[in-house]
Amino acid sequence: MKKILLIIYSLFISVAFTMAQVNPKPGYIITNAGDTIRGILDFRTNEVLSKKCVFRANGESESKTYKPGDIECFRFDHNGKYFVTRRLNIYGDPQLYFAEFMVQGMMNLYCVADKYDEYFFFEREDGEMEKLTNKSYITSSSPQDEKVHLQEKREQFGRVKNLLKNSLKAANGMNKIDMTRKELVNVVRDYHKDVCTDGGSCIVYEYKEKADKVRTHFKVFAGYAYYSHERTVNQHQDLKYENYSGSTFEMGLGFETDIERVMKGGSLEMNVAYSPKASFEHDVMVHGAQEPSHTMYEKSRLTFSLGMVKRFGKGKISPLVRVGGFYVLHFGNKETRYYKSEKIIDMTWENTSHFGVYLGAGVQMPIGRHYARLHGDWYKSLEESARGNMMKWGVTAEFIL
Repeated sequence: MKKILLIIYSLFISVAFTMAQVNPKPGYIITNAGDTIRGILDFRTNEVLSKKCVFRANGESESKTYKPGDIECFRFDHNGKYFVTRRLNIYGDPQLYFAEFMVQGMMNLYCVADKYDEYFFFEREDGEMEKLTNKSYITSSSPQDEKVHLQEKREQFGRVKNLLKNSLKAANGMNKIDMTRKELVNVVRDYHKDVCTDGGSCIVYEYKEKADKVRTHFKVFAGYAYYSHERTVNQHQDLKYENYSGSTFEMGLGFETDIERVMKGGSLEMNVAYSPKASFEHDVMVHGAQEPSHTMYEKSRLTFSLGMVKRFGKGKISPLVRVGGFYVLHFGNKETRYYKSEKIIDMTWENTSHFGVYLGAGVQMPIGRHYARLHGDWYKSLEESARGNMMKWGVTAEFIL
């Protein structure tokens, strides 16, 4: 069962990414002949955009994919991202990239994203250029790699500061090893303020942080859950193959972050749900008994879940699927057992927990600027020691702000 669920989870992710077509945003391209053509651009991750531009011209029914060098540049509307063809040296062999223009002016600042890392290029008006590499923790595989990268970055900082020497404020602004995009843009802006002599700003284009802004939504939800398979932690030996069943209400809060640039209609969700104390009961005839015993198990739950939501279509009512993992904490655990109306077991124990996966499907509909959802879900524990604990079927209503 565990292998089957993991396969289903992997297939869902693979299919979701395969189905991702475009994240359409208005913009334009400029051809190598200097012609401007307006249309729809595919707004994907910075790494994807550094390697290709998918564009559908106004009035056309099909998109065309351009590689660096095929066109001069492309740009998204509303002061959005701006990419230009540049031959840059990232790995020792200069290659053509669609470099993101961070600042255009007397000091140009470009950025190329590749394999989780970012490569910034400072280009002075006389053509002198220096590189600054921001490596992610993912690509620093060992302490030795990190040490080598740190030494390389210190050398890069020295060369960039020398390139900015005509502005003391800009050079001094390079004051820490790990600088954000916004901080690097501010450094180049300071350079322009000091060097520009024509009475203007000398900045033709400047990156706006909102172009990278990811939308995050807060949500509240409530639901009903039926547990078809439950077991106690200290279940009596005579009942070790028995399952409890029962139902409970739950309520919770969560956050959802759009990942449209990675997957069309996709978002990542993180939720916390609380289920008040509920009783799970059953009657069972054990070996040698004269009549069934009645066992009751009580507990409350706190469930943490992390997963992905994929929405389909653009209609007012959109179908969706959900997949992810969960971790549940049980507290207030108590087991009571009666035989011939006599209480023979009355025990409590410490908090317990387990983890598993969930799958779900439902619909989403707009309510003004917000959204409402209704979905059914299936939760399954993956812990071998739980022997099937737990299997949960639920229906949940969400309101997304």
